[in-house]
Amino acid sequence: MGYFGTVTLYGSLLALGYVFALFKRGNKLLKNGVVLQGIMPALKPLYARAALSMLLRPTTLPASFLSRPLPSLSITSKGVVADVKTLTGYRKLCGLPDCSMLTLVYPTVESFCMNLACMCMPSFPISVIGGVLCRYTATMHKPIQQSELLTYRQRLHPTVCQTSKGDTEFDMSVTVLAASGETLWEDTSTFLSFGTQKRAPRKHGDEGDVQPHWDHYATWQMTTQAGPQFAALNGDINLIHLHPITARLFGFKSNIAHGTYLVSKAVAAMQHGAELLYPQTVSALFKRPAILPDTFQCSWQQASSGGSRFIICSSSTGKAAITGEYAHGKAAVAKI
Repeated sequence: MGYFGTVTLYGSLLALGYVFALFKRGNKLLKNGVVLQGIMPALKPLYARAALSMLLRPTTLPASFLSRPLPSLSITSKGVVADVKTLTGYRKLCGLPDCSMLTLVYPTVESFCMNLACMCMPSFPISVIGGVLCRYTATMHKPIQQSELLTYRQRLHPTVCQTSKGDTEFDMSVTVLAASGETLWEDTSTFLSFGTQKRAPRKHGDEGDVQPHWDHYATWQMTTQAGPQFAALNGDINLIHLHPITARLFGFKSNIAHGTYLVSKAVAAMQHGAELLYPQTVSALFKRPAILPDTFQCSWQQASSGGSRFIICSSSTGKAAITGEYAHGKAAVAKI
Protein backbone atom coordinates (compact mmCIF):
# COMPACT_ATOMS: atom_id res chain seq x y z
CA MET A 1 0.00 0.00 0.00
CA GLY A 2 2.88 2.33 0.72
CA TYR A 3 3.31 5.17 3.16
CA PHE A 4 0.95 7.59 1.42
CA GLY A 5 -1.79 4.97 1.06
CA THR A 6 -1.48 3.96 4.72
CA VAL A 7 -1.73 7.57 5.89
CA THR A 8 -4.73 8.15 3.61
CA LEU A 9 -6.49 5.04 4.92
CA TYR A 10 -5.94 5.88 8.57
CA GLY A 11 -6.90 9.51 7.95
CA SER A 12 -10.14 8.40 6.27
CA LEU A 13 -10.96 6.03 9.13
CA LEU A 14 -10.32 8.76 11.69
CA ALA A 15 -12.51 11.18 9.75
CA LEU A 16 -15.34 8.61 9.51
CA GLY A 17 -14.99 7.88 13.21
CA TYR A 18 -15.18 11.59 14.04
CA VAL A 19 -18.28 12.07 11.88
CA PHE A 20 -19.91 9.00 13.47
CA ALA A 21 -19.15 10.38 16.94
CA LEU A 22 -20.71 13.69 15.96
CA PHE A 23 -23.83 11.96 14.69
CA LYS A 24 -24.12 9.93 17.90
CA ARG A 25 -23.58 13.03 20.02
CA GLY A 26 -26.21 14.91 18.01
CA ASN A 27 -28.96 12.34 18.56
CA LYS A 28 -30.02 13.92 21.85
CA LEU A 29 -30.37 17.31 20.18
CA LEU A 30 -32.57 15.94 17.43
CA LYS A 31 -35.35 14.62 19.62
CA ASN A 32 -38.44 16.79 19.31
CA GLY A 33 -39.27 18.58 22.56
CA VAL A 34 -35.84 17.96 24.11
CA VAL A 35 -34.97 20.12 27.12
CA LEU A 36 -31.28 20.92 27.62
CA GLN A 37 -30.00 22.02 31.02
CA GLY A 38 -27.42 24.82 31.20
CA ILE A 39 -26.28 24.51 27.59
CA MET A 40 -27.30 25.46 24.08
CA PRO A 41 -27.25 22.88 21.25
CA ALA A 42 -23.67 22.03 20.24
CA LEU A 43 -22.93 23.20 16.71
CA LYS A 44 -20.40 20.62 15.49
CA PRO A 45 -22.83 17.66 15.52
CA LEU A 46 -25.41 19.86 13.82
CA TYR A 47 -22.99 20.79 11.02
CA ALA A 48 -22.57 17.08 10.24
CA ARG A 49 -26.34 16.59 10.17
CA ALA A 50 -26.83 19.72 8.07
CA ALA A 51 -24.36 18.45 5.48
CA LEU A 52 -26.25 15.15 5.27
CA SER A 53 -29.58 16.96 4.85
CA MET A 54 -28.14 18.74 1.81
CA LEU A 55 -27.71 15.33 0.18
CA LEU A 56 -30.86 13.54 1.30
CA ARG A 57 -33.60 16.18 1.47
CA PRO A 58 -35.21 18.38 -1.19
CA THR A 59 -34.33 22.08 -1.27
CA THR A 60 -37.96 22.98 -2.04
CA LEU A 61 -40.80 22.45 0.42
CA PRO A 62 -43.08 19.69 -0.93
CA ALA A 63 -46.45 20.93 -2.21
CA SER A 64 -48.27 18.57 0.18
CA PHE A 65 -47.48 20.91 3.08
CA LEU A 66 -49.78 23.53 1.59
CA SER A 67 -52.72 21.37 2.62
CA ARG A 68 -51.33 20.00 5.89
CA PRO A 69 -49.33 21.57 8.73
CA LEU A 70 -45.60 21.28 9.23
CA PRO A 71 -44.53 18.94 12.04
CA SER A 72 -44.73 20.50 15.50
CA LEU A 73 -41.05 20.74 16.43
CA SER A 74 -39.47 22.46 19.43
CA ILE A 75 -36.33 22.57 21.55
CA THR A 76 -35.66 24.23 24.92
CA SER A 77 -32.48 25.25 26.75
CA LYS A 78 -32.83 26.13 30.45
CA GLY A 79 -30.45 27.92 32.80
CA VAL A 80 -28.39 29.54 30.04
CA VAL A 81 -26.16 32.59 30.54
CA ALA A 82 -24.95 34.78 27.67
CA ASP A 83 -21.54 33.71 26.37
CA VAL A 84 -19.17 36.53 27.38
CA LYS A 85 -16.71 35.97 24.54
CA THR A 86 -19.47 35.95 21.90
CA LEU A 87 -21.19 38.98 23.42
CA THR A 88 -17.91 40.95 23.53
CA GLY A 89 -17.15 40.09 19.91
CA TYR A 90 -20.68 41.02 18.84
CA ARG A 91 -20.50 44.41 20.51
CA LYS A 92 -17.13 45.15 18.90
CA LEU A 93 -18.23 44.05 15.43
CA CYS A 94 -21.52 45.99 15.56
CA GLY A 95 -20.06 49.13 17.13
CA LEU A 96 -21.95 48.80 20.40
CA PRO A 97 -20.68 50.16 23.74
CA ASP A 98 -19.83 47.87 26.63
CA CYS A 99 -22.68 47.55 29.11
CA SER A 100 -24.25 44.99 31.43
CA MET A 101 -27.38 44.54 29.26
CA LEU A 102 -28.08 42.38 26.24
CA THR A 103 -28.96 44.35 23.12
CA LEU A 104 -32.11 43.95 21.05
CA VAL A 105 -30.84 41.55 18.35
CA TYR A 106 -28.19 39.70 20.38
CA PRO A 107 -30.37 36.78 21.59
CA THR A 108 -30.85 35.88 17.93
CA VAL A 109 -27.08 35.37 17.71
CA GLU A 110 -27.13 33.02 20.71
CA SER A 111 -30.17 31.09 19.46
CA PHE A 112 -29.12 30.44 15.85
CA CYS A 113 -28.00 26.97 16.98
CA MET A 114 -31.58 26.23 18.12
CA ASN A 115 -33.08 26.99 14.71
CA LEU A 116 -30.35 24.88 13.12
CA ALA A 117 -31.12 22.01 15.52
CA CYS A 118 -34.79 22.19 14.53
CA MET A 119 -33.88 22.10 10.83
CA CYS A 120 -31.70 19.04 11.44
CA MET A 121 -34.48 17.03 13.10
CA PRO A 122 -35.47 13.94 11.06
CA SER A 123 -39.04 15.14 10.47
CA PHE A 124 -38.02 18.57 9.17
CA PRO A 125 -39.07 18.33 5.51
CA ILE A 126 -36.37 20.21 3.56
CA SER A 127 -32.62 20.65 3.38
CA VAL A 128 -31.00 23.14 5.75
CA ILE A 129 -30.04 25.24 2.70
CA GLY A 130 -33.62 25.07 1.41
CA GLY A 131 -34.84 28.00 3.50
CA VAL A 132 -33.73 31.58 2.93
CA LEU A 133 -34.39 34.22 5.60
CA CYS A 134 -36.77 36.79 4.12
CA ARG A 135 -38.30 38.57 7.16
CA TYR A 136 -37.31 39.04 10.78
CA THR A 137 -38.84 40.61 13.88
CA ALA A 138 -37.48 40.84 17.43
CA THR A 139 -38.96 42.36 20.58
CA MET A 140 -37.25 42.93 23.92
CA HIS A 141 -39.94 43.47 26.54
CA LYS A 142 -37.65 44.23 29.47
CA PRO A 143 -33.92 44.74 30.06
CA ILE A 144 -31.88 41.52 30.24
CA GLN A 145 -28.71 41.41 32.32
CA GLN A 146 -25.84 39.57 30.61
CA SER A 147 -25.32 37.46 33.78
CA GLU A 148 -29.00 36.50 34.04
CA LEU A 149 -30.07 32.84 33.91
CA LEU A 150 -32.40 32.45 30.93
CA THR A 151 -34.59 29.87 29.26
CA TYR A 152 -34.63 29.75 25.45
CA ARG A 153 -37.65 28.11 23.79
CA GLN A 154 -37.57 27.50 20.05
CA ARG A 155 -40.42 26.20 17.89
CA LEU A 156 -41.38 25.66 14.28
CA HIS A 157 -44.76 27.16 13.40
CA PRO A 158 -47.07 24.66 11.66
CA THR A 159 -48.61 27.04 9.13
CA VAL A 160 -47.21 27.34 5.61
CA CYS A 161 -48.09 30.26 3.31
CA GLN A 162 -47.76 30.36 -0.47
CA THR A 163 -46.66 33.57 -2.17
CA SER A 164 -47.94 34.94 -5.46
CA LYS A 165 -44.74 33.67 -7.12
CA GLY A 166 -45.38 30.09 -6.07
CA ASP A 167 -42.82 30.10 -3.25
CA THR A 168 -43.67 28.98 0.28
CA GLU A 169 -42.97 30.65 3.63
CA PHE A 170 -42.70 29.21 7.12
CA ASP A 171 -41.85 30.69 10.52
CA MET A 172 -39.53 29.78 13.37
CA SER A 173 -39.64 31.64 16.67
CA VAL A 174 -37.54 31.83 19.83
CA THR A 175 -38.76 33.07 23.21
CA VAL A 176 -36.46 34.01 26.09
CA LEU A 177 -37.85 33.72 29.61
CA ALA A 178 -36.57 34.81 33.01
CA ALA A 179 -36.13 32.29 35.83
CA SER A 180 -39.60 33.36 37.04
CA GLY A 181 -41.14 32.37 33.69
CA GLU A 182 -41.71 35.95 32.56
CA THR A 183 -41.22 36.54 28.83
CA LEU A 184 -38.30 38.94 28.31
CA TRP A 185 -37.61 38.67 24.59
CA GLU A 186 -38.93 36.98 21.44
CA ASP A 187 -38.22 36.83 17.75
CA THR A 188 -39.74 35.35 14.61
CA SER A 189 -37.72 34.43 11.52
CA THR A 190 -39.65 33.86 8.29
CA PHE A 191 -37.97 31.58 5.78
CA LEU A 192 -38.68 31.38 2.07
CA SER A 193 -38.56 28.07 0.21
CA PHE A 194 -38.33 28.76 -3.52
CA GLY A 195 -40.79 27.05 -5.86
CA THR A 196 -40.09 25.72 -9.33
CA GLN A 197 -41.82 28.61 -11.13
CA LYS A 198 -39.51 30.90 -13.11
CA ARG A 199 -39.48 34.44 -11.76
CA ALA A 200 -39.63 37.58 -13.86
CA PRO A 201 -36.71 40.03 -13.65
CA ARG A 202 -37.10 42.64 -10.94
CA LYS A 203 -38.21 46.01 -12.30
CA HIS A 204 -36.02 49.04 -11.70
CA GLY A 205 -37.52 51.74 -9.54
CA ASP A 206 -39.59 49.44 -7.32
CA GLU A 207 -40.93 51.31 -4.30
CA GLY A 208 -38.50 51.27 -1.41
CA ASP A 209 -35.56 50.28 -3.59
CA VAL A 210 -33.80 53.63 -3.88
CA GLN A 211 -31.90 55.39 -1.08
CA PRO A 212 -34.23 58.10 0.31
CA HIS A 213 -33.06 61.57 1.34
CA TRP A 214 -33.58 61.14 5.08
CA ASP A 215 -31.93 63.22 7.80
CA HIS A 216 -30.07 60.46 9.62
CA TYR A 217 -27.62 57.99 8.18
CA ALA A 218 -24.64 55.78 8.95
CA THR A 219 -22.08 54.42 6.48
CA TRP A 220 -20.26 51.10 6.81
CA GLN A 221 -17.38 49.89 4.67
CA MET A 222 -17.31 46.09 4.69
CA THR A 223 -14.75 43.69 3.28
CA THR A 224 -15.30 40.03 2.42
CA GLN A 225 -14.17 39.28 5.99
CA ALA A 226 -17.48 40.58 7.39
CA GLY A 227 -19.12 37.26 6.51
CA PRO A 228 -16.76 34.88 8.35
CA GLN A 229 -16.37 37.34 11.25
CA PHE A 230 -20.10 37.28 12.03
CA ALA A 231 -20.30 33.54 11.28
CA ALA A 232 -17.70 32.99 14.03
CA LEU A 233 -20.13 34.62 16.48
CA ASN A 234 -23.52 33.11 15.61
CA GLY A 235 -22.35 29.83 14.07
CA ASP A 236 -24.01 30.37 10.69
CA ILE A 237 -21.23 29.00 8.48
CA ASN A 238 -23.36 28.74 5.35
CA LEU A 239 -20.89 28.75 2.44
CA ILE A 240 -22.54 31.81 0.89
CA HIS A 241 -21.21 33.85 3.83
CA LEU A 242 -17.69 32.50 4.21
CA HIS A 243 -15.68 33.22 1.05
CA PRO A 244 -16.16 34.61 -2.48
CA ILE A 245 -15.17 31.25 -4.02
CA THR A 246 -17.65 29.18 -2.00
CA ALA A 247 -20.40 31.75 -2.58
CA ARG A 248 -19.91 31.45 -6.35
CA LEU A 249 -20.87 27.77 -6.09
CA PHE A 250 -24.37 29.00 -5.25
CA GLY A 251 -24.58 31.63 -7.98
CA PHE A 252 -23.39 34.73 -6.09
CA LYS A 253 -20.64 37.02 -7.37
CA SER A 254 -19.06 37.01 -3.92
CA ASN A 255 -19.90 36.11 -0.35
CA ILE A 256 -22.78 37.95 1.30
CA ALA A 257 -23.19 39.61 4.69
CA HIS A 258 -25.55 38.09 7.25
CA GLY A 259 -28.85 39.95 7.31
CA THR A 260 -29.04 39.97 11.10
CA TYR A 261 -25.55 41.52 11.21
CA LEU A 262 -26.73 44.48 9.12
CA VAL A 263 -29.90 44.80 11.20
CA SER A 264 -27.76 44.77 14.37
CA LYS A 265 -25.63 47.62 13.02
CA ALA A 266 -28.76 49.55 12.01
CA VAL A 267 -30.25 49.23 15.50
CA ALA A 268 -26.93 50.27 17.05
CA ALA A 269 -26.85 53.38 14.83
CA MET A 270 -30.43 54.36 15.68
CA GLN A 271 -29.91 53.82 19.41
CA HIS A 272 -26.62 55.74 19.54
CA GLY A 273 -26.87 58.60 22.03
CA ALA A 274 -30.56 57.95 22.72
CA GLU A 275 -32.22 57.01 25.99
CA LEU A 276 -33.17 53.33 25.74
CA LEU A 277 -36.80 52.70 26.59
CA TYR A 278 -38.64 49.39 26.80
CA PRO A 279 -40.13 47.53 25.12
CA GLN A 280 -37.97 47.68 21.97
CA THR A 281 -38.88 46.11 18.65
CA VAL A 282 -37.34 45.83 15.20
CA SER A 283 -38.69 44.32 12.00
CA ALA A 284 -36.78 43.81 8.76
CA LEU A 285 -37.52 42.74 5.19
CA PHE A 286 -34.56 41.25 3.33
CA LYS A 287 -34.91 42.40 -0.26
CA ARG A 288 -31.54 41.54 -1.84
CA PRO A 289 -28.29 39.81 -0.87
CA ALA A 290 -25.70 42.21 0.58
CA ILE A 291 -22.76 41.28 -1.66
CA LEU A 292 -19.27 41.86 -0.23
CA PRO A 293 -17.09 43.86 -0.38
CA ASP A 294 -19.21 47.00 -0.46
CA THR A 295 -20.07 50.22 1.32
CA PHE A 296 -23.55 50.22 2.83
CA GLN A 297 -25.52 53.27 3.89
CA CYS A 298 -28.24 53.00 6.50
CA SER A 299 -30.73 55.89 6.45
CA TRP A 300 -33.56 56.38 8.90
CA GLN A 301 -36.39 58.80 9.51
CA GLN A 302 -37.37 59.32 13.13
CA ALA A 303 -40.92 59.98 14.26
CA SER A 304 -41.94 62.01 17.30
CA SER A 305 -43.61 58.89 18.72
CA GLY A 306 -40.20 57.21 19.06
CA GLY A 307 -40.33 54.92 16.03
CA SER A 308 -38.13 54.98 12.93
CA ARG A 309 -38.20 53.60 9.41
CA PHE A 310 -34.83 52.53 8.05
CA ILE A 311 -33.32 51.33 4.82
CA ILE A 312 -29.90 49.79 4.12
CA CYS A 313 -28.61 50.33 0.59
CA SER A 314 -25.60 49.14 -1.35
CA SER A 315 -23.37 51.92 -2.65
CA SER A 316 -22.31 49.85 -5.65
CA THR A 317 -25.86 49.24 -6.89
CA GLY A 318 -27.79 52.05 -5.20
CA LYS A 319 -30.49 49.51 -4.32
CA ALA A 320 -31.93 48.46 -0.98
CA ALA A 321 -30.71 45.26 0.66
CA ILE A 322 -32.92 45.64 3.76
CA THR A 323 -35.85 47.83 4.80
CA GLY A 324 -37.44 47.89 8.22
CA GLU A 325 -38.82 49.65 11.27
CA TYR A 326 -37.53 50.20 14.78
CA ALA A 327 -39.46 51.46 17.80
CA HIS A 328 -39.06 51.69 21.56
CA GLY A 329 -41.15 52.77 24.49
CA LYS A 330 -44.76 53.74 23.74
CA ALA A 331 -44.18 53.49 19.98
CA ALA A 332 -43.10 49.84 20.39
CA VAL A 333 -46.14 49.02 22.54
CA ALA A 334 -48.39 50.05 19.64
CA LYS A 335 -46.57 47.63 17.30
CA ILE A 336 -46.43 44.57 19.56
